[in-house]
This record gives sequence, structure tokens and C-alpha cells, in this order.
Amino acid sequence: MKRYIPVALFALAAFVTPYSVNRVFLHTGIERKMGTVQKIFYFHVPLAWIMMALAVTCGIAAMIQLRRQSRLAEATSIAAGELVLITGLGVLITGPIWGHATWGRAWTWDARQVSTGLLWLIFAAFVLLRRYGAGGSDRLAAALAIFGAIDVPIIYYAVKIWKTTHPTTDVVGSLPPQMWNALWPCLIALVAMSIGLLLVRIRQEQGAMALDDAWIAFDERGAGKRGEVGDA
Repeated sequence: MKRYIPVALFALAAFVTPYSVNRVFLHTGIERKMGTVQKIFYFHVPLAWIMMALAVTCGIAAMIQLRRQSRLAEATSIAAGELVLITGLGVLITGPIWGHATWGRAWTWDARQVSTGLLWLIFAAFVLLRRYGAGGSDRLAAALAIFGAIDVPIIYYAVKIWKTTHPTTDVVGSLPPQMWNALWPCLIALVAMSIGLLLVRIRQEQGAMALDDAWIAFDERGAGKRGEVGDA
């Protein structure tokens, strides 16, 4: 049954995505001050929420893996860290496009932009360490994931702590019903796709770990048989 959950999530995303795009571009009014470019909001904000949720997931899973040596936690941290890179890239592409049209500059070096860019770099280092690091690098990668999770509340509260060009976090709550009706389908589609990909990658990582264990056991049995032949 579990194997069909990602399929169901991908099917949901495939069904809702065309509806959300249609809703955003054909049935939602154009914002007076920012114009058509404001429609990036409906994709930029959900991607940012998902990115932060995945970063926290990765950090918590990495912490569990350090304490309990859990294979499930390790696989979850790897999968979530990779998806932070993908969703973070979406945030860092859509944000500057929106900013350039609204503020006249794609990058203003405000606190939220810098902390988001830092988060992406942290998880880029995490993924590289997990893929290409030497023995024992998994602990350093886990520490990076935990540090990345700590950066999430800094990103969220940056607009309240420092003076930034970004809108405050209260803006989303004050949206008119028409904008909320366009935001929810985009959020549902992106969340469904992200969770589906997360579950698939967790399963793949668990399979890769099991295969590594099988190869190690096979080599050890082969070495033991060779030793017995040598003694004989």
C-alpha cells in the first residue's frame, strides 16, 4: 500500500497544477501596484514554505541519525536535503525576477535574501558531503543539516528583526479571498509533488543502503572462505 502513496500524490499534483495555473493567470485579477509580475507570488511563496519545511525535516532527521544511527532517519535527511536544493533554487530564481520588476533590482542584499542564499549553500555542502565525502563525513553533513534547520527561523523572522525590502509575514494573512483561492491550489500541487518526491527518494536511499550492506556481507563471506582455503 505504501508504494502507491507517491503515485497518488503525483496524480494529485498532475490534476491540480493545470487548474492552479489557469486560476492564477486567467481568473485572478492583476495587482494594481506590481502588475502581472505579482503572479509569481503564487509560486514563490509556496516554494519558500516547502523549502523551509524540508530544511527543518532534514535537520531533525540528521539529529535522530546522530543519536540513534537510524537508517530511516539517515535516508530521510538525504532525501530532504536534496529537495531543499531544488525548492531553494526555485525560490532564488522566482524571488529576484519578482524583485527586479518591483524594486528595480534583482538582489538587494537584505536579511531575508542573504539568509535564504545561505540556507541553499548549507544544503549544497550537505549534499556534496553525503555524496562525495570521505569516511566519517556523514557526521559533518548532519551538523550542517542541523545548522541549516536553525537558519529557518532566521529567514522567517528576518523581516521583523531587520528592515528589509521584503513584505512582512503578515501580508499573506491579509490577502483578499480571490488571491487565497489562487494560492491554495498552487500550494497543494507543490506540496503533493514535494512529498511524493521525498517518499520516492527515501525508498531509493534505503534500497541503496541495503544493497551496500549486502555487498559488504558478500565480501566478508568471500574473504572468510578464502581464509579457510588458505589454512587448508
